[in-house]
Amino acid sequence: MALDQGSQRASTRPVTEKGKWIERIIRSAKQTYKLCPYYDKKTLSCFIKMMKSERKPRCDREGKFDTCPVFAEFIGEQYDRLVKTGQVLPQDFRDLQVVF
Repeated sequence: MALDQGSQRASTRPVTEKGKWIERIIRSAKQTYKLCPYYDKKTLSCFIKMMKSERKPRCDREGKFDTCPVFAEFIGEQYDRLVKTGQVLPQDFRDLQVVF
């Protein structure tokens, strides 16, 4: 029984360095912003979806980004870009410079 509980706990935690970093950045963003920094309140649109040229850039989470897969995927893409170029990974969302 103890093995089952341990394996369940391990599956909820990010296993990779990338997963840990994504979680840290999302936590940092939640401390700074109430709503997603890529959410347009006026048009109810997601700027991340707009950048990816999706037909419906409308945010279906009303700007709540703590469990948003689009936001997490975008942060993951930034991690890949930074690692590929050999840049230092920021420890805070505000230090994450996004280049489009």
